[in-house]
Amino acid sequence: MYLCFENKTMNNFQIFFIAVLFLFIQLLLVDFLSLNHIRPDFLVIFTLYTSMIKGKTYGMIIGFSIGILSNLFGVGSYFGLEPLSLTIVGYLGGYLKNIYEKVLPYIFHMLWILIILFHFLIICYFRYQNIYISDLIEFLFIWFATTSYTLLFILSIQFIFPFREASNAEIS
Repeated sequence: MYLCFENKTMNNFQIFFIAVLFLFIQLLLVDFLSLNHIRPDFLVIFTLYTSMIKGKTYGMIIGFSIGILSNLFGVGSYFGLEPLSLTIVGYLGGYLKNIYEKVLPYIFHMLWILIILFHFLIICYFRYQNIYISDLIEFLFIWFATTSYTLLFILSIQFIFPFREASNAEIS
């Protein structure tokens, strides 16, 4: 992944190849990495990075496309939920393009964390509606646990390719 971002330019073929790679990682490794039915979401990571580099429209297209493909391969439990939430992530993440230098760093990082929190709120609300209605504390724990598990993977990727570089990447 880092090799494609090293020169700060990405063409459509590179994005397609990385999207397929992330889709296969999601298909093959998520069950292995699952902890008590709490799974990381690698597709949201890819969508957020792509939307920061390419912008809102491209992020929405990538989010919707990879969400539909993940639903067709049976990754999501509700058909259409993954494309909806990834499209929202792509749209909101596109606002983070080229703003790292314009806002304070902690505000920039707080914004992408809020986008991830919102993504998992949508996913958890629809998947665990019965828990939301019966036990709000347990629902909040599941929401926090799924978000935190994916954030651990995001933070590890930050050492290779930080969001600040993705936000300021130049597009050719």
